[in-house]
Amino acid sequence: MPLKDVPDQKLLSELEVLRRVHRALRQKKPFSLVRIGDGENIVLAQDKFIRNKELEEIYWVRQGRRTGGKGVDLPNLVLRDRMLKGIKAADIVGICRYHNDEMAAPTKFKRALTNKIFDHYRLCPANLCYVFCNRKMVSYRYFWKIVNQYRTLLISKWADQYAERVVGKYASLPPQIVGTVNFTHYNQISTVLKKIKTYDFDLALISAGVNAVILAPAIAKHCGKVALDFGKTMMYTVRPNYRVQPWSPA
Repeated sequence: MPLKDVPDQKLLSELEVLRRVHRALRQKKPFSLVRIGDGENIVLAQDKFIRNKELEEIYWVRQGRRTGGKGVDLPNLVLRDRMLKGIKAADIVGICRYHNDEMAAPTKFKRALTNKIFDHYRLCPANLCYVFCNRKMVSYRYFWKIVNQYRTLLISKWADQYAERVVGKYASLPPQIVGTVNFTHYNQISTVLKKIKTYDFDLALISAGVNAVILAPAIAKHCGKVALDFGKTMMYTVRPNYRVQPWSPA
């Protein structure tokens, strides 16, 4: 079924995503989740739906150049192609909804653009969920039971601060964090993939912008682990934001 014909009600719930994550962990099978939001759409649309001259004027690109916070430099067609491979390899792909979408981005950079990209590159993921599944899943005690039971590796520039925050908050159900790996830019991918092989872990949570679309499937494939594109969840926990409302122990 073409992506444009997939209704919102066909997207997996965050609870079902957690069940599938847990099953992969129990069975010790590789598994990855990636997400396609406005930033991913912009990178993927390079040279097909967005020309280089247009890139210069797009808010997401300008913001990244001003703050240095996007972790990529555009144009970069190698990045685009590696992300396409990541989507094809992922077990679940998060996308924007048609209705009640919570992404603060212009409409033309959300689901409509994803539909065009997936159609052009003939991407047909077997399993789809809502793009903000990452933010929703932490509101379940189930998520915190998982990170309590399985060795968890954090990959992000926010990793150290996030680890400190959640270990302190969830003392009654302590996350089993076995390591933190700093990540700030696309050019670190090869180094990080080598570094994580020095850790004994079951689950990787990745807050690395669009780079997570490459990292998560690569970790699943090369390490045989479960790897999730965790988006801005770490940042919105370290710097509390209404967009992320984690479950809290009584």
